[in-house]
Amino acid sequence: MSTAAGLPRWVRALSGRRGLLLAGLWGLAEATLFFVVPDVHFTLVAAFRPGRALALVGAATAGALLGGVLMFTWSAGDPERARAAVGNVPAVGSGMVDETEARLRASGAAALFDRPLGGVPYKVYAVLAPEHFSLGRFLLLSPPARLERFAPSWLSFALLGWAITRRPSVPRRFVLGLHAFFWTALYVYYWFVR
Repeated sequence: MSTAAGLPRWVRALSGRRGLLLAGLWGLAEATLFFVVPDVHFTLVAAFRPGRALALVGAATAGALLGGVLMFTWSAGDPERARAAVGNVPAVGSGMVDETEARLRASGAAALFDRPLGGVPYKVYAVLAPEHFSLGRFLLLSPPARLERFAPSWLSFALLGWAITRRPSVPRRFVLGLHAFFWTALYVYYWFVR
């Protein structure tokens, strides 16, 4: 389903202007010190309104860029404190910061793109970036790096929604259940197993 007609009010709300604001703020928060990706929001919308979810991906990317600037600026002025704060974010840790630093030293800008689904949050790159890039270069590299990370989750849920919602006998609750299961399982793995 690509139009709002016939969709529940909550889908229309999550995909409307308030949804755009939420996606932008979520992208900003996750790029700083929040620990849940904005994909949770836009993938839910993608299952019902994939085209509209692309606008949410754009808003999340814009919010992430603002968060990236904040983290870059903080780290440029106080790198030890910024790195320590990011290292204390759940499931990040100083080991991830150190490993990402080594990859940036070895690969430069390519490190931003080498593992888009590898679990390294954008905030880690943002606090390490001042030692490797100017702010301008970091901002030029960030949109494609964020989109490379966001696109697979958007596409997966858009295809899932398309496949399931084409069958009128499948209730929307089934899509909601799959969405909740996926993100819960992913975060259980990411926070407790990995």
